[in-house]
Amino acid sequence: EALVGEALRNNLDLRGAAGRLEQARAEAQSAGAGLRPVVGAGGAATARQAGEARFESRGAGLNVSWELDVWGRIRNQTAAAGEEVRATEADLEFARQSIAAAVAKGWFLATETQAIVGLLQSELINREEMGRITGVRRDAGRASLEDVHLVNADIARASERLAAARNAHQQALRGLEVLLGRYPAAELEAAADFGPVPAPVPAGVPSTVLERRPDLIAAEARVRAAFRRVEAARLAKMPSFTLTGAIGAVVPGPEFFSIAGNFFAPVLDGGRTEAAVRIATAEQEAALVAYGQTALRAFRDVENALDAEATLAERDAQLTRQVNELREAARLRRVEADAGKVDTLSVLQVQAQVDAAEASLISLQQARRSERVNLHLALGGGFE
Repeated sequence: EALVGEALRNNLDLRGAAGRLEQARAEAQSAGAGLRPVVGAGGAATARQAGEARFESRGAGLNVSWELDVWGRIRNQTAAAGEEVRATEADLEFARQSIAAAVAKGWFLATETQAIVGLLQSELINREEMGRITGVRRDAGRASLEDVHLVNADIARASERLAAARNAHQQALRGLEVLLGRYPAAELEAAADFGPVPAPVPAGVPSTVLERRPDLIAAEARVRAAFRRVEAARLAKMPSFTLTGAIGAVVPGPEFFSIAGNFFAPVLDGGRTEAAVRIATAEQEAALVAYGQTALRAFRDVENALDAEATLAERDAQLTRQVNELREAARLRRVEADAGKVDTLSVLQVQAQVDAAEASLISLQQARRSERVNLHLALGGGFE
């Protein structure tokens, strides 16, 4: 939880998403400004010399211009910009959830790789002990030279696997550190274990929880924005009406005041307005398709995560049973070795099976927790 908080504060991708939100808000403010009058101030001072005569004048005034949104074109543009803000806000929330999920899964991966390194260290020690015993048996004439070479090959393989596991652990730590906004130095310390298994998924999770998925909210808002832009493009064919006014004074001279109204109706623009309508309509179709595809992906993510939840739980139970059985077999083999019924080499061989099964169980436990994270991400939150 501490690392998730750190990532939400420092992750660079998240900062970029926050910047895009501020940009969308500024664009919405700019679009809404078209509904309000534009007021400007101006002034001038002139001096002219003609022979002995000198003429000077100074003036200042306010100018007002206001486009009347008779048909609603500007209102539609403003509404479209507002929907883009809502979509970008949802994008930011989805980025936050995705970063949190990535940190959680990265943490589980670092825990898994650290545990695998510990198991492979034990396996290497066991293989080296098997090599020593085989050498003693070879000197006593109870093992062949071929047995010695085979055991040495196993030692080399175990050493190679340990080196690969250490490298994988360092890569997992560096990936997690980049998510946190840290320098990837592989200095982060992973947990010793995964902690308890999450509670079972409650039955009957309603599909309505998908309505809170931020990416679906964003896609829906962009559909609404596209509809607004189509309407604004169509209304651009209608005449526009503008009121203008001015007030000021000139020295020397009287004060002045003026007010006027004008309209502009496009007649021939080379097809520019009609092309804008077609462009906006195509964007609307694309937004609808994107929303449908996002919804399908959302249902796929939930179905996959629910299937994985059940499958991984069943595999976890069976693999745990396998590990327990092998541990008991190794314990009995050690008892037999203490009684002189079997040699130490036989004990080490069974222990190697235990190590392999435990490694598989650790990987499965990591996958189970990561899939639970995927389920929460697919649902856009918890089960409430």
